[in-house]
Amino acid sequence: MIMVDTNSLAAVTVNDPELMISKPASLTAATGMDALTHAVEAVVANGAMDVTDATALYAIRQIFEYLPRAVKHGNDIEAREQMCYSCFLNGIAFSNVGLGNVHAMAHQLGGLYGLPHRVWYKEMVDVQ
Repeated sequence: MIMVDTNSLAAVTVNDPELMISKPASLTAATGMDALTHAVEAVVANGAMDVTDATALYAIRQIFEYLPRAVKHGNDIEAREQMCYSCFLNGIAFSNVGLGNVHAMAHQLGGLYGLPHRVWYKEMVDVQ
C-alpha cells in the first residue's frame, strides 16, 4: 500500500553530484532509469500540464544525453550534475501530477518480494 500526503513531502532535498562519483555503474544505471520512468510517467499522467510536461520533457532529454556518460565515466562531474538537475526537474513534475501504473505496481511487487521498485520497471513496461 502506498500512502501519499502533502505532509509527507520533503521540505528540502540535496542532490550532490560529488557524493555520486563513487557509486558503481550498475547503481547509476538503475537509478537513472528510475529517473527516466518518473519523467515519462509525469508526461503521460492524467493531470499533466504544460509546465509539468516542459520540466519532464527537458529532464528526459538530459537523461538521454548524460546518463550514458555518468554510467561509463562515473567521475564525469558534468554528467553527474546534469543527472542531479534532471532528478530535481522530475521531482517538480511528478509531485504535481503523480506517478502512473508502472510505479504503482512496481512499488507493490518490490514490497512483496523485497526488491527495489526499479527492478520491476522493465517487467511492468513489457506488460503494458
